[in-house]
Amino acid sequence: MVEFYAPSEERLAVGLMSGTSCDGISAALIKTSGCRLEREVALLAHETIPFTSEERGRIIKLYPPHLFTAEEFCRTRVVLGQVFADAALRVMKKADVDASQVKVIGAQCTTLYHDPPSPDNNGHGGQVEIAEAAIIAERTGIATVADLRPPDMAAGGHGAPLSAYVDFVLFHDPVISRAVQNIGGIANVTVLHAGATMDDIQSFDTGPGNMLIDAAVRHFTRDEMQYDVDGSIAAQGKVNEDLLSWLMSHPYLATRPPKTTGRDTFGDAFFAEVLDRTRHLGMTTQDVVHTLTLYTAETIAYAYEKFAYPDGKLDEAVLGGGGVHNPTLVSLLADRLAPVVVKTHEDFGLSGDAREAITWAVLADETLLGNPANVPHATGARHHAILGKISLPPPRHT
Repeated sequence: MVEFYAPSEERLAVGLMSGTSCDGISAALIKTSGCRLEREVALLAHETIPFTSEERGRIIKLYPPHLFTAEEFCRTRVVLGQVFADAALRVMKKADVDASQVKVIGAQCTTLYHDPPSPDNNGHGGQVEIAEAAIIAERTGIATVADLRPPDMAAGGHGAPLSAYVDFVLFHDPVISRAVQNIGGIANVTVLHAGATMDDIQSFDTGPGNMLIDAAVRHFTRDEMQYDVDGSIAAQGKVNEDLLSWLMSHPYLATRPPKTTGRDTFGDAFFAEVLDRTRHLGMTTQDVVHTLTLYTAETIAYAYEKFAYPDGKLDEAVLGGGGVHNPTLVSLLADRLAPVVVKTHEDFGLSGDAREAITWAVLADETLLGNPANVPHATGARHHAILGKISLPPPRHT
């Protein structure tokens, strides 16, 4: 691997993240120096760029079980390449930074399908992302690292959660045990027991985050609302124990890590099953949204109890992701986790909204430095791997 710059050099990097919620792109511009455990990170700018209804429609049409043509796939990939490039340029403009000053862009492009290792695929997992990274590099003039997960999957891993590496760098502590909990479309946790090394940590998807809540809100409002603003709908409802019991019986929850999940498990098809059950139970809209919100809190708490607490109790849970903006969800989770103290990234001087984009900027930077940045103990890979595929920009003429 060519070393494009020295680790000691202070440099700028951009991270682009489109998560499982399929609502848009989070873009972060960071200043960083050092690498691995000596890395320093400062956020310079953050932007959230929603997908247009046309862009989101293009993506949704490609999600299973929909059928599509090679032409539709190809053209959506090109369109999204332009959209991601625009997001990178927009966050640089916000910070008044010229693209020539930025060393690398790390892009988690929209995931079409994630297929972790299983008996069904003979243990050979794979993933398809849809946005052409070469277009990002061409439009911005910046080396772009995308498709970060496949190298870990080629080594037998799940390709996720890749955030474990950055969670450890930012939050490990010699005396405080923490769970770094992201609540996006899917919720994932990195467990950092006091004094743990990188090879000790656990990191896995706990289950659905906002995905089912958002699906319910879109359904009951006929797409007038995309999510439960301030958790106000859930706050008006009450739990249906029959539905919650059925939800908690989902086999994914009891599966031991390493494990990952996504829209293929907790997406539209599963929500259709949920909706059918709510009709038979005679539930109100508010009760459905409340029960699904409690479900997210319960699955997170269950994951801690089953997989984290056997190695020692936790002192803190550090929340990030869109779910942090749902006060009802945060309150339910805090009640369920007590006496664990619930904090946010902002309590540590970081932006929870920008966190995933920051992660991809750091991971891409490690790639250009030639450093592996997966955590095999978390992903299940046989060994460490240098992540991603690099698209180089056109040469700059002098």
